[in-house]
Amino acid sequence: MALKQSKQVVAGYPSPSPRDAVGVIRVTGEYLVVAADAIGDIVEMGGIPEGCVPIDLIVDNGALGASATLDAGIISGEYAKADNARTMGNEFFAASAAATSGVIRRNKNVNAVLPSDAVRGWGIKFLAADPAAGQLVRATLLCIPAPVAM
Repeated sequence: MALKQSKQVVAGYPSPSPRDAVGVIRVTGEYLVVAADAIGDIVEMGGIPEGCVPIDLIVDNGALGASATLDAGIISGEYAKADNARTMGNEFFAASAAATSGVIRRNKNVNAVLPSDAVRGWGIKFLAADPAAGQLVRATLLCIPAPVAM
């Protein structure tokens, strides 16, 4: 397993902040699959802003190849740190089909994802087959400031 990162994470693009504390925040990352990518590789697509909770995830992927599936979830460890020891859950979806071009939506309940005082990485993991090189994966995570004092 290797940790890869979207072009936004590699470039140091900051995670958005909830300035007005009422609007939806969208965090989009793009990753172009390379020939060295393999089953079990994690791609950190972006960061969940501090004090925010996810409400939806939309993944738009190219044809990743026969039997290809994806997990999507929160990545352990320090956001944007290139460390192959980091792991990822499947809080947003698990083993969703990605063999053909298409859109995958969050299909799990994310109410259990609590806000954090620090930015947390989120991303995708390649499963079941090595992904086809040259395919683009674009993912957008929608977040809101954590509801408080209601």
